[in-house]
Amino acid sequence: MVIDTKIPYSSASKEPLYARCVDPQEFWVPLIEKAYAKLHGCFEILNGGDMGEGMVDLSGGVSEEFDLTLPECRESLENGVFWKEMKKNLKNGYLVGCAKVQMTEDGKTEEGTGPNGITFNHAYGLLRMEDVTATEQL
Repeated sequence: MVIDTKIPYSSASKEPLYARCVDPQEFWVPLIEKAYAKLHGCFEILNGGDMGEGMVDLSGGVSEEFDLTLPECRESLENGVFWKEMKKNLKNGYLVGCAKVQMTEDGKTEEGTGPNGITFNHAYGLLRMEDVTATEQL
């Protein structure tokens, strides 16, 4: 596949519309995203896509999803097993991501940000996990 370096950008901010590097002199993130968008047809198809599918596509690995609101996850969350496993996975080089899925009453994705600053329905990649005491969580 061949891609060019023409990236959609905002004329107001002079920044790429989609993914960008922190350092404006680096250009690899928008190029990877453009190649991925081209593979799937267009940039808009990537909006609201499946995080697990993207990780599999980019890494060649497999994906596993956990819905932390389900009762079957409750015990491993409460006894700390889930967090220990996630820390171990991250330490072993696995890609780990998370999202706060928020839907309206009619089943559409809700825009907004929660009380802790987490944007709803947005994928976050984890780079590290630290132990937090119960008092620090409050």
